[in-house]
Amino acid sequence: MTLYELKGKYDRLSNEIDTLATDGVRHEARLMRLMNDLDQVHRQLCDLRLRTFGAPTLRDVVSQAEPVASKAVVVPIASAAAVPLAAPSMRAPALSMAG
Repeated sequence: MTLYELKGKYDRLSNEIDTLATDGVRHEARLMRLMNDLDQVHRQLCDLRLRTFGAPTLRDVVSQAEPVASKAVVVPIASAAAVPLAAPSMRAPALSMAG
């Protein structure tokens, strides 16, 4: 179950237990069943929380990565006369969307 589903189920069970507790009629078996279900959902929430806290974060993964060996970038230098400059491209003006 997702965290959202578990929280919804937990809220629903808590509300049902509160409703039964405020009623004057005793529903011992139903109350015990709801309390057991609530305990189970609580355990699932705890397990999910522990898995979430135990999962590595991006910071953990990045800090553990081996640094990449830096290489010098060599850019060949050519004479200005040997490299022709690109002519500026002429673009058509944008069309107006106004009606």
